[in-house]
Amino acid sequence: MREIDVALLSRELDAVHGKGHLAVVIDVLRASTTMVTALENGADRIIPLKCIDEARARRAEKPHFLLGGERDAKRPKDFDLGNSPLEYCKRKVEGKSIIMTTTNGTAAIEAASRAGADTIIVGALLNRSAVVEYCRGRQESVLLVCAGTRGRFSLEDAVCAGAIIKGLGSHTQLSDAARVCLTLYEAFGKNSLTNEIMASRHGRYLQEIGYGKDIEFATRMDRSPIVPLYHEGEIRALETAAVEAKI
Repeated sequence: MREIDVALLSRELDAVHGKGHLAVVIDVLRASTTMVTALENGADRIIPLKCIDEARARRAEKPHFLLGGERDAKRPKDFDLGNSPLEYCKRKVEGKSIIMTTTNGTAAIEAASRAGADTIIVGALLNRSAVVEYCRGRQESVLLVCAGTRGRFSLEDAVCAGAIIKGLGSHTQLSDAARVCLTLYEAFGKNSLTNEIMASRHGRYLQEIGYGKDIEFATRMDRSPIVPLYHEGEIRALETAAVEAKI
């Protein structure tokens, strides 16, 4: 029976031995959604970095790379792109390498790597079915890593974790946190996710600063066949047959 655990905040990984785990990093609003979208639209690779100064230094070394990300959900003035998935259209990103730094998502990827996870992928509602299919094809225990928002619990990430757990089926052994996430997802239901996430703390903030359409986009479940795989400091796309691409 497959074991499934959830870190409701990435800082919990400091107490987790990741060896033997497949880690799925989740930051629905918005880093993981944006990464899936960028790769779906033809980006060659994404280099996720926790520190904004490191991202700027890497861009100075690679001036032909795009620099994307956010702080306080807003695009820094010297960046090419922010953290809105709607910015990462084919015209802008196809064939490009992207250096990305965000407040929560890229830090969660670094935390999963530091914890020693055997495999690290990026999950969102957008590619939920593709992530489920990928996990089913692996033997490791699954560790879902919720990025959270500035060190606090985020409803949208926990609901996404629950959606993935639901997809993995009943022949699993769930941790307490995994059971909570599954219950949360089942309580909301697929059809009400957009409204529930709009009402979340981070959802309200994004609407206040003009990114309400990002939430609508991020809550479109099972639309992308892309599984972003993190390996040796880079994220590249794996494509599954889980769904037909609709982005």
